Amino acid sequence: MKKVMLFIILLFISLTFCTERYKDPIFKTEKILNLVYAEKIPHLKQKHFVTVLTNGLKLSSDIIPKLNFYQSRNTTKDIDLRFNLYQPKIDSIHKRPLIIVVHGGAFISGSKDDKNQPIIDYCDSLSSRGYVVASIDYRIGLILNSVENQLVIDSLDLKRAIQWGVQDLERAVLYFKNNAEQYKIDADKIFVMGNSSGAVLSLHFAMEKEINVKGVVSLWGGVLNKNHIKNIMTPVLFIHGESDEIIPFKEGRIMDLNFIKEENRFIPAFTSIISAFDLKFFSPIFYGGGYMASVLIESNKRHKTYFLENTGHEFYYIELHKTNVLMQIIEFLNENLLLH
Repeated sequence: MKKVMLFIILLFISLTFCTERYKDPIFKTEKILNLVYAEKIPHLKQKHFVTVLTNGLKLSSDIIPKLNFYQSRNTTKDIDLRFNLYQPKIDSIHKRPLIIVVHGGAFISGSKDDKNQPIIDYCDSLSSRGYVVASIDYRIGLILNSVENQLVIDSLDLKRAIQWGVQDLERAVLYFKNNAEQYKIDADKIFVMGNSSGAVLSLHFAMEKEINVKGVVSLWGGVLNKNHIKNIMTPVLFIHGESDEIIPFKEGRIMDLNFIKEENRFIPAFTSIISAFDLKFFSPIFYGGGYMASVLIESNKRHKTYFLENTGHEFYYIELHKTNVLMQIIEFLNENLLLH
């Protein structure tokens, strides 16, 4: 009996030394759905007929995301903004780092529950390593205008969507800072992580807001104003494909609709709308991870990069890249946890 007990103790000690919190998956994850972080926030109300049409087709399902186009920004309704919480089970630590996850979807689709986006799968992986993770919803949807019998998305409405999303992300950060004790998190160790449009919001938040976060992870994101990049004070991890046609690696217009139509890629059903309605998108110039990193180098700002040649948008859908991206994120988070 003594030998058995000694073996168990030695095994426990060996496992303790072989695994490390925040690096290795050592916990089971507890998930709590549909919690509210902001109440009665004005959102677009009157959906465009294109939305009603496409979402009524068999194209729309749990697998294929629905699109959200609206007719006017003048008609709104109040909604609650919600999040899904992932936390390690049976965890004795009461001040844990938090990661706020901001989904992608070109400001017209996606959600905190969208398991088709690997960034949502990362929530479980990161929580199993000791992080508390909050996957948030934010206000999505773009206005479709009719101009000479053609449907148009204009740059001003895109900027409005970005502004609203950044406001919602700010609400989320402040909510968790104000409720840190309730969720057993460290208010000084909050990270923000987004992909695609979620990365756009995360980077604009870091660039425009003075609220302190521990770091930002940008998966193929970019920003509108190159002159404000130097305002970023928090460490940033830029992950980007150098041949990205959706959000440019250096600079250019986002969401090349001709590329989306020809390659039949990006958001399902979007290709059909582009072709059927001759949709036009007047995008402003964006500055992607490659450009932003060069500015931060000149400004001597702390950042890290993971850039891949001959690689496009959202390359983590390939299984090998999915794992590599996660490892880059884990390494970045750990490095910045140690910073004061």
